This record gives sequence, structure tokens and C-alpha cells, in this order.
Amino acid sequence: MVSSSLSRNPSRSSRPYSAPLDSPGQLAIVGAVVWLLSIFIHIHALAFMAPLGVVLLLVAGVAYLLRPRRQTMYWRGRRLDLDGGSKPTDRLYRLLFRR
Repeated sequence: MVSSSLSRNPSRSSRPYSAPLDSPGQLAIVGAVVWLLSIFIHIHALAFMAPLGVVLLLVAGVAYLLRPRRQTMYWRGRRLDLDGGSKPTDRLYRLLFRR
């Protein structure tokens, strides 16, 4: 007998790792919060956070530019989203983000 948890969610077994963030926008928000906190809180020990926030913002911007493009087509009245995912940048994006 097959376990009911395996039959309900087959995509979970095919993708063992779940990305921590949904999109580059979330990474940009985290970067902006880190940067703003480091600027407004004048503690010398937290000075390293300003460059870290800027780096997170830059990574989010590059990830936004490199996000995989979807091609949409219609077949027999149904919308199909074609997702290539064969380029190395697409695989790296999927490793970091869910969308």
C-alpha cells in the first residue's frame, strides 16, 4: 500500500530543497532593512551591516535581471506557460528563488 502523504504531494519528492525566498523582491526588502538599520543605529559593532545590505540589494537587482522568462502560448483554448529552465542562470535562479 502506498503512503497517502506521497500520493498527495508528488512534487515534494522530486524537489528535495525548497528555496528560502519567493522572489528577488523579498531579497531586496531584506537588504534595504539591513542597510537602513545599520545607518540609523549608530553602534560600531554593526558597521559591517551597511555594506552587507548594499550587497544584498545588488544581488537582488542582478537576480531580477536574470530571472527566467516565461513564454505563454494558447493551445485549444488553454493557456500554457512554457518554462525552458535549461540555461545555467535559470537553474541558479531556481536554486535561490521559488518563482
